[in-house]
Amino acid sequence: MHFRILGPLEIENPDGLVDLGGHRQRAVLAYLLLQANQVVSTSQLLSALWADDDAPMTARKILQNAVWKLRGVLSRPPRAEQGPELLTRAPGYLLRVPQQRVDLLDYQQRVVTGRAALAAGEVERARRSLGEALALWRGPVLSDLVEEGICWPELTALQNRRLDVMEDHFEAALACGRHQLVLPDIESLVAAEPLRERASGQLMVALYRCGRQAEALAVFGRVRSALVDGLGLEPGRELHRLQQAILTQDPTLEAPRTAGTREQAHLAPANRGAQPPADFPAGPATVPTAALPVPTAPGPSASAEPVTTPSAPVAPAPRIPSPARHESRTASVVMLRFGLGGELGRVLAEDRDRVLDVLTQIAREKTELHGGRVTSVLGSTVLAVFADGADTADIAERAVRTAAAVRDSLSVPTGTLTPPQAAVRGLTVHAAVASGEARLPRRPCADSPSPWGGGRLVDTCRTMLDHVQAGEIHVCDETRRHGERAAAFRRACASALAPWELHALHDEAADQPWGRADAGVHVSELELMQHTLLHTRQRSAAHLITLIQGSGRARTRLLMEFQRRVEESHRGHVRVLAGTVPPPRTGDPLAVPAEILAAYCGIDPDAPEAHVTARLRATLDGLGPADGAELYAPLARLLSPGPTTVAAGTGEVLRAWGKFLARAARKQPLVLIWDDLQHADDALLDVVERLTQTHAGVPLLNVVGADSGLPDRRPGWATAHPRTVTLSLSPEAGDALDRLLESLLPPLRESEVA
Repeated sequence: MHFRILGPLEIENPDGLVDLGGHRQRAVLAYLLLQANQVVSTSQLLSALWADDDAPMTARKILQNAVWKLRGVLSRPPRAEQGPELLTRAPGYLLRVPQQRVDLLDYQQRVVTGRAALAAGEVERARRSLGEALALWRGPVLSDLVEEGICWPELTALQNRRLDVMEDHFEAALACGRHQLVLPDIESLVAAEPLRERASGQLMVALYRCGRQAEALAVFGRVRSALVDGLGLEPGRELHRLQQAILTQDPTLEAPRTAGTREQAHLAPANRGAQPPADFPAGPATVPTAALPVPTAPGPSASAEPVTTPSAPVAPAPRIPSPARHESRTASVVMLRFGLGGELGRVLAEDRDRVLDVLTQIAREKTELHGGRVTSVLGSTVLAVFADGADTADIAERAVRTAAAVRDSLSVPTGTLTPPQAAVRGLTVHAAVASGEARLPRRPCADSPSPWGGGRLVDTCRTMLDHVQAGEIHVCDETRRHGERAAAFRRACASALAPWELHALHDEAADQPWGRADAGVHVSELELMQHTLLHTRQRSAAHLITLIQGSGRARTRLLMEFQRRVEESHRGHVRVLAGTVPPPRTGDPLAVPAEILAAYCGIDPDAPEAHVTARLRATLDGLGPADGAELYAPLARLLSPGPTTVAAGTGEVLRAWGKFLARAARKQPLVLIWDDLQHADDALLDVVERLTQTHAGVPLLNVVGADSGLPDRRPGWATAHPRTVTLSLSPEAGDALDRLLESLLPPLRESEVA
């Protein structure tokens, strides 16, 4: 097995990439790899996985479970004589793995060798060794975990040390007379790190040797301004001396005459199109291109290649591709970012990986449907490339359509002047499209993994994406110019790089299979529900609507769409509270009433008990003095942690909860939305069914979603009561959003923690 952490976390064996499991397992493995062949204490691992105040009571058990699963992953065949071992060693764990099989350890050894050669004056050997070390980087260290919220000081330290190694490599390259070769990479580093004086000095030397004396002096001016304005400091003596040397055209600044030109001519074309994205400071493109024109992902046979020793004479490392395997082509890139907000609830915290997998699969399907290829997935960000087409306009058009298809498949249209709104509360889609020339690999077959993950277009696209609001699609001027035959664009003020925003596709009917084909589904049901809400408000009369649908997906979408419409059209005049009843034996049977009460009171689930009691008292006082004192005790039990405190007096708690809802609805019309009510116990079903009767004279609309299990349990559900209606929803064909909802609402399963 080969372990790679200088970029997204990967394990590869001769059969391909190994599935590492969920977020927790990958985080444990990543931290152990950072300390490979060293004992890592259990307390260190716990601190890395959870902040001190976030660790659950079962944290140690979860860690043990993750280690147990990782051992199963590492023991999968084929087994080698020197395979990795995850051992228990007091006071924690030890991951024993050969140095040559971990890219971080290989990188560190090459850096040591290169720096030793540089100190000894062997600049050509130093350049090769340091270049080979930097070539091992495929992106920011553990970039996939960083996207998921991991923030370890070890990662920052590695990134900072990498910048030092880059400067060492530039020094060796300049000493070899390869200033033209490394100039683009030095410019990129200085742009990203303007206060690094050593890199700025190297840029001044490279520019001077290229005959750009004025630009070299301008670099000094920019560095001085940044230091003086930002820190009140002058540049160091070395930089001042370098400025004077340039002004006097000191002969010592000339390139050494010993460097041959043959290798420079051989590698120089690789400089074009390999600038680093600003958000990927450790990405492949930031590696000095003298050593690595465009990085390639090692295939299954890479593990069989011999590792180049630090003292190897002049042969490049096997990882360095031949320039003939790459070509400059017109391309468009699409970068999608999925925002996962807290509104998605506890399901997201437990199943983030599964949700992201579904979103990535949706993006991959839309991309391939339009003839593109997903080349990189970093956490919640997906990068797709379009390079094969009849002409430039065709490529740009398909890229724009892909971005729109992904967004619209997860959105609900809101009108012509505003972007679509997320159909799943808490999920946002951001997209950017950039077009231009890119240096792409020639893939031998369509099924081989694409090694390309950086370059000028990715840099541009990533910068654009930082300014994109939820539901918007921003494009560069080149994309707008070539995509006008397929779409209408309007000015966007967010970024000079992205002056245009997609307004509408000219032929939206062509995109119906992917996007808004279901926008008109259940229109009559929605109109009935909205009409019932108007009656509820105008007549101050409680109503009950029950939606019955077998699979639940269409029902859930209808409930979400109704909630969105109520919040949009009755903004500030109607309060909407919603919840999903958990399956039996998977949670507190009164979880939804507790969530509704907490949401109305503005109580955070993790708030301390003193805050909970204070907010509850303040809310009851705000609803008026009547019954406030007698409601406080049972409602406080409902908000207390765990179901045991409520079990003894469930009836009293639910009666108090119903009275609270009635008082809240008198102050402001109230809509309650329940999903999966078939899972509720009999006590809760009784209260929900009778709310319309026990509090008939208040503006309270109770909307219930359930499957056929509810009428089976309660054959006469709400049929004998006035102001009630039951709707049976017809089944629908599944689509991308249905799959996402299925992932957010998984079937009952055993806990992963034994």
